[in-house]
Amino acid sequence: RLKWSPELHQKFIDAVEQLGGAERATPKSLMKIMGVQGLTLHHLKSHLQAIRLGKSQACNHNKQEEDGKYSEKDENGSHEEDRDETYKSLQIKQALEMQMKVESQLHEQLEAQRQLQLRIEAQGKYLQSLLKKSVETLSQQSSTSIEVDHAKAQLSLLLSF
Repeated sequence: RLKWSPELHQKFIDAVEQLGGAERATPKSLMKIMGVQGLTLHHLKSHLQAIRLGKSQACNHNKQEEDGKYSEKDENGSHEEDRDETYKSLQIKQALEMQMKVESQLHEQLEAQRQLQLRIEAQGKYLQSLLKKSVETLSQQSSTSIEVDHAKAQLSLLLSF
């Protein structure tokens, strides 16, 4: 982590003002203007973000008076915690939405299976009634052929299922 000394912070503020304010400044342009060895785009991006959010200016002047040091962690600590909590909340929201979607799909599948089961049962009852009528029709015929007797036996066997 980079420790933001009051001098480094002032150099940063001066560079931001040269670029027309925090909204117009970019980390790359700040790096060029400041010309500080060891300063990375990540340091500048984080510090610039804190300035844009207005959290560091009010809080850090009080902090400077207390210990005379600026640290990126001190400036952004509460902001990072807020961002982490927001990210976690977003993840939880997405997980809940996905769970609800899966539950909805499962409900639809169960309903489709229930409808299919009802159709299968209805067709089974229909086939049973057809078999009964066939047996009755064959029974009413006076023919005693072996084929008719065999058909009666098979139909009776099917009816037992």
